[in-house]
Amino acid sequence: MEDAALRSLLRDLQRLPFQREGKVSVLEVLLDYLEIVAVAAGEKPSHLQGQGMRSRSLLEGIEGIAAAHGLRLLRTGVVLQHFHRAPNYDARFFDWETQRERAARAREGQVLWVYRNPDLEPAIRSAADGETDVAGALGYPACCVREYNEIGIRISEAVVRGYQTEHGATELDDFIRLATVGAKVTIPPSAKPHVSHLFSYVQFSPCRRCAESSSSPAAEINWAMKRLATRLSPAFQRAIDKAVSAEVAFRKQQGRR
Repeated sequence: MEDAALRSLLRDLQRLPFQREGKVSVLEVLLDYLEIVAVAAGEKPSHLQGQGMRSRSLLEGIEGIAAAHGLRLLRTGVVLQHFHRAPNYDARFFDWETQRERAARAREGQVLWVYRNPDLEPAIRSAADGETDVAGALGYPACCVREYNEIGIRISEAVVRGYQTEHGATELDDFIRLATVGAKVTIPPSAKPHVSHLFSYVQFSPCRRCAESSSSPAAEINWAMKRLATRLSPAFQRAIDKAVSAEVAFRKQQGRR
């Protein structure tokens, strides 16, 4: 798309009214708009809307505008976690967890993928089903996605250890019972994610190596997205910077509590 068409798309997105369902932050909304325009500009393969905290009115509004501007749309179930390795605990419990996640997914609302290239659809479906990670479909650095997935696996392993050490679980039935009732366990700090740097213009969490380098794959994507935002509208770019400052201040406040 030409810049004029991209600006028209951005203006339509910015006019969207939406309710704050799921506590959607201002920064999340602005970056959603930037990612969708990046898809239209051919700088990003696809955008995923509705994973995690979601606003139904925003999702439906984005769907209508994206279609009106000639972008392709695909609804899938909530994206399942991809496991690049099996967790280090009883495989039978892991199988039970996997089946429970798939059953829960069937009860949840769908997510929306916005993309341009029809050949991308198989990669999107594979990522949505957890068969592959989302790096290729969303254009995120593979290193960052892998580290994010590894954190999820380590947390699962820490939960199972908690079932053992804090609740005395030894048999498969014990683990299933504790997981079913949502038994509380202590997660050690070493298993929790550590974000050392917030890139202002991307929605994925950078891995540690990317966060520490101004020329990393994540940093390059961040700068490309900033350039696009500035090219589209300096006011839009400043709004993102303002929202980032508010988000950083909020996270610091939460950390002090």
